[in-house]
Amino acid sequence: MKICIVGGGNLGTAMAVDFAAKNHSVNVLTSRPQDWQRKIFASVSNYGEPAQEFNADLNLVTSEAAEAFDSVDYVFVTLPSHVQAAFADRVAPFVDDKTKLVMIPGFGGAEFLLQPLLKRGAELFGFKRVPYIARLKQYGKSVWFERKSSISLAAFRGKEVAAVVRDMEKLFVVPCAASGNYLSITLTPSNPVLHTSRLYAMFGQSDSAFEHNEPFYAAWNDEASDTLFKLDDEVQAICRALPEFDLSDVVSLKVHYESDTVPALTKKLRGIPSLSKILSPMKQTADGWRPDFDNRYFKCDFEFGLDLLLQFAETLKLNSPTMNAVMNWYRRKTGNFTRAVKLSDYGINSAEDIYKFY
Repeated sequence: MKICIVGGGNLGTAMAVDFAAKNHSVNVLTSRPQDWQRKIFASVSNYGEPAQEFNADLNLVTSEAAEAFDSVDYVFVTLPSHVQAAFADRVAPFVDDKTKLVMIPGFGGAEFLLQPLLKRGAELFGFKRVPYIARLKQYGKSVWFERKSSISLAAFRGKEVAAVVRDMEKLFVVPCAASGNYLSITLTPSNPVLHTSRLYAMFGQSDSAFEHNEPFYAAWNDEASDTLFKLDDEVQAICRALPEFDLSDVVSLKVHYESDTVPALTKKLRGIPSLSKILSPMKQTADGWRPDFDNRYFKCDFEFGLDLLLQFAETLKLNSPTMNAVMNWYRRKTGNFTRAVKLSDYGINSAEDIYKFY
């Protein structure tokens, strides 16, 4: 297959070298092509096995969408939500009804932010969660990643998904499942509740600086787990309020993490080896380490993630006290009371409107 990958971060680099090593032709669209080399090196862990080293050659690395999109089978977009609208406007002239966009991950408002591309006929597919845990070793040159054992995606507005599922299994070489509706991707309780619950627990009750940058998962605590369970419960309430959709695969985090108590969840998240070295989105200041509100954990997961979930709850007239508490804290701290995506701008003001849109 001929593939375009948009974004040269952790995921984009891991996908590029992984696909190229399987003899697929890979173009990378990045704002920094000058910092890339054509041969990319990778260290990969497969389901707990010892890491393997390999490398692969890319077909093209460019900042020009016209080149990157030319005759490709799929365009994988790994950009964070807060830059997706600008991306859509920039590449719209090079998109048509043959373009298959695959968002990794698919939550965070992609079905709204990419409307300029959908209006040109592009098909939209979204992953429920990312296919790897990935970390750059050297930008544009090398990456470490660990594969996940399965993947799941959905098509927006009933597009044919069976052939896409088969292609994803060829590309990632793991089983791929299809969700019944893109709304199940949007409502997946992933980063928009996972990251926000931890950040609220870390910074929500005190303005004191930290002496060091706190590990994000390895120092996970019961307060974060309690908030996460409450947010998860409110997401499940949204699913129950939309009975005309099959949202059975929006699985509760109690099931996903096999943890039905707060202490069990804390132990689980603290003990995931591939996440143990991830630090928190903080920056060093004169008096210590403080939250970095420009980091995507804040800008994407609050403004385009949790707030979008909250708007669904509001549209359905559901009581969501934890979503409100966490979002109100973020708004007060950042002074940003403007909604990045407003459902009402897309004609969504009731449950019936949700049905029509999806």
